[in-house]
Amino acid sequence: MSTVLECILAVLFIVIIIVLVILTVNIVRFLKETTLTMTSIRELTDLTKTELKPALKSVNEVLAAVNNVSKATNRQFDTVKKILTTVLGASCLAFGNVAKGKCGFFSGLLSGFNIFRKRR
Repeated sequence: MSTVLECILAVLFIVIIIVLVILTVNIVRFLKETTLTMTSIRELTDLTKTELKPALKSVNEVLAAVNNVSKATNRQFDTVKKILTTVLGASCLAFGNVAKGKCGFFSGLLSGFNIFRKRR
């Protein structure tokens, strides 16, 4: 071989070795950064999980309390409705409006509520 060809091949091998070293260094740095990022993500998910469990437990307790209040209110409304039905039904019987099926006072009260409701 000629000396020029030997020099070109030597330079080519040196360049290839330098490129391989640079690539290896960059790949190692990339893997190191990826490992640090994955560790940070794992810590973040663990922290979120430990902080989120008590918050969800509190939300569930609040929702259960609201549900209980709602049920109690519904029961009270049903009781008031039964009492009013009984009282108004007895007043209808007392006034002799059984044949019509409606009490005059009650129908007047409902029509008054309907008038105010339509105005809004």
